[in-house]
Amino acid sequence: MQRLAPLMEEPMDQEEQEEERGRRSTRSKSWKKWIKTQLQFMVFQKKPDMKVLLSVLGCPLFPVPPLSKISLQQVSSSAQYIIQHFAAATGCKKLGGEIKNTFVTGKITMTMVNDLNGSTSVGTASSVSHKGCFVMWQMLPEKWLIELVGGGHKVAAGSDGEIAWRYTPWLGDHAAKGAIRPLRRALQGLDPLTISSVFSSAQFVGEKEINGKDCFVLKLSTDQIDLSRRSDSTAEMIKHVAFGYFSQKSGLLVCLEDSSLTRIQIPGTVPTYWETSMSSWMEDYRAIEGSEVVIAHSGKTDVLISRFGETLKGGISVTRMEERWTIDDVAFDVPGLSVDCFIPPKEMKMEFYHQDEELLTLNSKKIWVSAVRRAHACTGPPPIRVGLTESAGRAVFATRRIGSGDLIHTAKPVLASPSLLSLDSVCYLCLKKLMGSAKFHDCGVSYCSQECQENAKGFYDVETRADWSSFVDYCRTQNFKYPLMVKRLSCMIISGALSADSLDILQPAALTSEMISKIEDGYGLLWNAFRKANFKDEDVAFLTKQWYTAVLARIRINAFRIDLVGGSCGEDLLSLAAASVEGEGAVGHAVYMLPSFYNHDCDPNAHILWLQNADARLMTLRDVEEGEELRICYIDASMGYEARQTLLSQGFGFCCNCLRCQSGD
Repeated sequence: MQRLAPLMEEPMDQEEQEEERGRRSTRSKSWKKWIKTQLQFMVFQKKPDMKVLLSVLGCPLFPVPPLSKISLQQVSSSAQYIIQHFAAATGCKKLGGEIKNTFVTGKITMTMVNDLNGSTSVGTASSVSHKGCFVMWQMLPEKWLIELVGGGHKVAAGSDGEIAWRYTPWLGDHAAKGAIRPLRRALQGLDPLTISSVFSSAQFVGEKEINGKDCFVLKLSTDQIDLSRRSDSTAEMIKHVAFGYFSQKSGLLVCLEDSSLTRIQIPGTVPTYWETSMSSWMEDYRAIEGSEVVIAHSGKTDVLISRFGETLKGGISVTRMEERWTIDDVAFDVPGLSVDCFIPPKEMKMEFYHQDEELLTLNSKKIWVSAVRRAHACTGPPPIRVGLTESAGRAVFATRRIGSGDLIHTAKPVLASPSLLSLDSVCYLCLKKLMGSAKFHDCGVSYCSQECQENAKGFYDVETRADWSSFVDYCRTQNFKYPLMVKRLSCMIISGALSADSLDILQPAALTSEMISKIEDGYGLLWNAFRKANFKDEDVAFLTKQWYTAVLARIRINAFRIDLVGGSCGEDLLSLAAASVEGEGAVGHAVYMLPSFYNHDCDPNAHILWLQNADARLMTLRDVEEGEELRICYIDASMGYEARQTLLSQGFGFCCNCLRCQSGD
């Protein structure tokens, strides 16, 4: 549950609450007095379900960030026409830049309808409700702060425009992952300007009746880049979409929905899937006193959390929660509210990254890798280095402490090739899944974009000059996958994209005479294909039997199987989850430079993730200290000791002696 909602933490006692309020003494005394007055009417009960309620309903962020600049005067899409109608109905179209900041207070009542450990079906509502209150400040959509108290627990969240953060007594102050996003509570009919900014880029998907009102439906989807930034070592964000239902008659936002799907998997176990759906209905739209701005002064939110996977023998587990809220007071242009009120706490560790290029030198060969640095350590050393070990050869070490779930670095493949089964379903270059009409065709193969088609043109022009039917039949009947990669490598060398010694730096595998005999047929078919296509002798001079055998030996132990986690926005959530469980995300194989230097461990501290294409992301599975070797698992870590040893010996040519294997686990 912590992976789904970082606000789930231990309760804060009364003394800690007073200390927290003391640290924020620079804020207006009137706001403190309001909070104190509200707390006097609350029953501070340490209810365990309150943790879950606050985790999900307390201070959730919206799936997508607002636009940096919007124009409410121009219409270029159906969505913008709908937003024009909404802006006029709420009065925010007339505001322009007149409002500098906003102050809001409100009350909440939260109810746990089903316990997480309860039945697998939704039952009757609990009779116990938890009352609370919140206060929120906002200066532009990207600067905001909220403090919320309910059932004896206090949570807070804020954004200074560069980093969003949360405070809970369990974890203290910590950064929110992903792009800066607005507070979802502000989009529940409370902040018309932010609603307009967010949904101006939405897609109009049709009409629907909501509570007897005919509504236009706008859809927003989180892009794959931000989903990956919001993922960590055990929780992968697969999809997060939002829908806004705008009344065709009044133009107002009637309902707000968003749904997220998360895959949770601890190394060595099968995955579990969590789908969280939130639906908010806005009520009591009326103008704020002293202005023409119309906001929703009350509403209701329902949440369904569905958990499913092979580990849940009882089937799908469903938890339902409810919240009702009312707005007590709204004020614009509060005196004394400045950007200093939105500065993140000093104790918080800023966990956002900058991409940078690091140059590593190894055996007089220069290898460029994309290394990720923390923003506060940009002037420090790179997070990793390549060194030598006494028993395992080259290895990758941390040059500073790396936190659990952190992105270590990314890597683009030197060589990637789709499997025969996925030729018609993935991009021929980057292996991204192709959906619908988003394809660029070229002589029987398809690409996900014009850029990939242009980047593949060099080697593909070489490839189309030869007849590969015999070579492909050989690979298919023998169930060989790596000769296909050698074929692509050969075409890239002839086209000038790579040199013949590009993979020489990688560790080779020891091939037996029997294995060499099996692969000689493949060499003959490859050579004959180029010869029959009348390639010049100098173009294929590198293609000797010795070169073919050596390259195949290196690819055999250095190639990674590409299992895509993410899919296309058009895929159904449950279908995508099922495909991941069944391993249908495997689309091909790829060879990398730096990731190939990571050694194996059956209890690794790092792993490789492929989100959308063959670009690899190396991430930590737990905290890694400075100087510690970073290791990944080459095989399925959930297998038993004997099975692991057999597979590693036959497939990679070594017997594992990690701590887990030494214990016989």
